[in-house]
Amino acid sequence: MAMSRNIRKSWAVVVAIVLALAMASPASAGTVSAPKRPNIIFFLVDDMSAELLQYMDTVKSLAHDGTTFSDYYVADSLCCPSRATMFTGEFPHNTGVRTNQGYDHGGYPAFQKHEGRTYAVSLHQAGYRTGYLGKYINEYPAGRGYQVPPGWDEWHVSAAGGYNEFKYRLTHYIKEESGRRRTTDPSGGKYLVDELGQRAVGFIERSRKYAPGEPFFLQVSPFSPHNRVNVKPGDTEPRFPPAERDRPKDRFPGGEFPHGDCGGPDCNSIDVASLPTFNEDTADKPSWVRRAPLDPKIVNQLREDFRDRIRMVQSIDDMVQRVLSALTEQEKQNTYIVFTSDNGFHLGQHRLVRGKATAYDHDVRVPLLVRRPTAGPRGDFATSAIAQNVDLFATFLDMAGVDKATRDSRDGRSLLPLIQGQKVTGWRDAALIEHVKPTPHAPGQPDPDADALKKGNSRPPTYNAVRTAGDLYVEYKGDPTPEYYNTVTDPREESNDPRNARTAGLSKALAALVSCGRPGAMDCWTAAHLR
Repeated sequence: MAMSRNIRKSWAVVVAIVLALAMASPASAGTVSAPKRPNIIFFLVDDMSAELLQYMDTVKSLAHDGTTFSDYYVADSLCCPSRATMFTGEFPHNTGVRTNQGYDHGGYPAFQKHEGRTYAVSLHQAGYRTGYLGKYINEYPAGRGYQVPPGWDEWHVSAAGGYNEFKYRLTHYIKEESGRRRTTDPSGGKYLVDELGQRAVGFIERSRKYAPGEPFFLQVSPFSPHNRVNVKPGDTEPRFPPAERDRPKDRFPGGEFPHGDCGGPDCNSIDVASLPTFNEDTADKPSWVRRAPLDPKIVNQLREDFRDRIRMVQSIDDMVQRVLSALTEQEKQNTYIVFTSDNGFHLGQHRLVRGKATAYDHDVRVPLLVRRPTAGPRGDFATSAIAQNVDLFATFLDMAGVDKATRDSRDGRSLLPLIQGQKVTGWRDAALIEHVKPTPHAPGQPDPDADALKKGNSRPPTYNAVRTAGDLYVEYKGDPTPEYYNTVTDPREESNDPRNARTAGLSKALAALVSCGRPGAMDCWTAAHLR
């Protein structure tokens, strides 16, 4: 099966290269000198936990002549707060975007005021042609009369229908071709990840045409591998819907392989129960985590969910390959490729059934890979420096050569020196993780991250946490007892030790972090250095 998968992907590369060369304008053939500032392609996927990376050949290959961040943490393991932090370079307590929904201090209503100060605006002002594709911010009104946020020259996004992968509508805005918004396009039954890949290639080709010799910034944000929303009992469509080609052959619609495509291994040989801390005894955990062992029926559900999530990321792998193959050799010499997820996801770890939002590594520690331009430093670099999604704003601006005062005006700092393999002194010691529990049963549209499964599937209380190279320390609202793990001796975060001597110092550090960046408080970069 592995060989079949590789052969299929190899042919995909050949076809994509031939099409790209055939369709390229004279500018793409090398008649226009490469821009001095690099292009940037940013792939941001949804709910991709770290263990899925091993099944993605193309994405893993970004580490070749690239940089792998082993200790990259999101500031909040929930979609909307995490994305708001990326766009603005500010922690959730400074953006005010705390949940996915407007009625609950989150969603697009909370984020809209920040649209004039995202990295898109700064990059556009720096002369970049910009494009956004896929999932934007929860509750963004992508229907008739949609508004294109400042800073974007192309705008192809979907509202909540994108979670279902087949039944969606995409906006269609290309500044140079219309100068106005076109009504949304229906899916036509095409898998959304595939459509985004096609539109990404179109954006690159149009950038050659409309802005020859100028750099571009392209963000591609599929909904995959997020689950479908409003799943009802008896639904025949999987909760995590793969592309048809990646499904088991005996299903309708079925794919090419008997058990589906899991990127090489036979899908039936992959078991969710092999994940670290799956169904772990939680007697030492805080009260909201403690629960009985998982029911065998639930384990069977999670086993199929896990395999479907692996099948889903095959289409992401194909999409990344398609976009990379559309670049000319000259463009590859001058393009950064960035890949990450907005948060992780758990499926039975610590007996937590399906979801995210915790401070445990399976929810907050996600892949970050950056391939450097081929004209830049060569070699496979890896860094254990503590990085966060709050750093992406400064990183993109640094890549674009934006002035230091603007670049470092927010809570994070540029990762570019680390990406280039430089030794960096005075880097942060601690990552801030913060989360506000969404209000249950409040009015409004259903939260796409809610799960109807009740037994063993509670959400964490509001909390603040600090993660260092050797510690995870969490303080829960209303609970005087903290949660603590020595992540050097206990990397799986299995043995809670709330009376550890380290907790006093970490509590003090956390107090500085949760108020950093506010008037009269310490700036967030200074607060991230333990004293």
